[in-house]
Amino acid sequence: MNLKKYIVSSFVLVSLAAVLSLTAQDLANKKDHQGPPILGPHWAKGIHPARSGGSPDMTSHGGPVLTSTTAQAIFWGTSWATSAGDKITGMDNWYEGFGGSNYAKTSDEYSGTNGQVTATVSYGGHFVDGTKASGGGSTSAILAEVCKVIPNPVSNGYYAVYTDIPRKGNYCAYHSWGSCGSTQVQFAFFWKLDGDAGCDPESAVAGESQGLAAIANVSGHELSEARTDPRGTGWFDSSGAENGDKCAWTFNVPYVTFRNGTRWKTQGEWSNQAYDSSTGYPNSSGQHGCLDGH
Repeated sequence: MNLKKYIVSSFVLVSLAAVLSLTAQDLANKKDHQGPPILGPHWAKGIHPARSGGSPDMTSHGGPVLTSTTAQAIFWGTSWATSAGDKITGMDNWYEGFGGSNYAKTSDEYSGTNGQVTATVSYGGHFVDGTKASGGGSTSAILAEVCKVIPNPVSNGYYAVYTDIPRKGNYCAYHSWGSCGSTQVQFAFFWKLDGDAGCDPESAVAGESQGLAAIANVSGHELSEARTDPRGTGWFDSSGAENGDKCAWTFNVPYVTFRNGTRWKTQGEWSNQAYDSSTGYPNSSGQHGCLDGH
């Protein structure tokens, strides 16, 4: 055997294996780092992720909350300019009435490293981006849209991205967080839910379309979660469920009235205090910890 040839060949094979291994690792890292994780997905009706045992109460995980919130909406997609229906004006009314409402106050019991959640939620209006929207599979794409459209993002900002793409998956919406330059922001993603039975609250409130009622309900879920768990280190239970998750698809009254007098069929939000004192209404597991501020 030519020992020199054997050593060279072995070196080439080992080096090639190392390169292939590194390439595979790099690809895996690229796949695993498409952006921050999805938090608090509002699962469609009938989708029940496995929950671990333990106390129903949520606990703090050592991070911040939103002590006050500055909200803005982005309507992203080619059809918003021509076929928005009542959804843009309706959601403007929803956000304008949310701040200071009894519904918003259902999350005020939670605190973080930076203070206490309050019902101070101001609305800075909406933007329409008529370019082709991205789906919700990449949180990076949604974050990039926020950073492109919002001229002056703020660290307590909550930026809700409503697309004109019908649902493609088991969730109706989600929230997450990231950075626009050096500014950390919170954002949320919403599918178009017109005619979507899996994400329909079946509202009987007069004067609103089914599509508006659907995104309004899931908006209550995501905004409440973003205020109490903005960056994945806030409040959730032992199974990872946030306050919106724990009361999803449970309604105590036909509608909740917001501060500006608008009415919405909106799910409740989980309250540790209500559960511990047995003063809430039951969620889908029969745990009396949901409040809607009606």
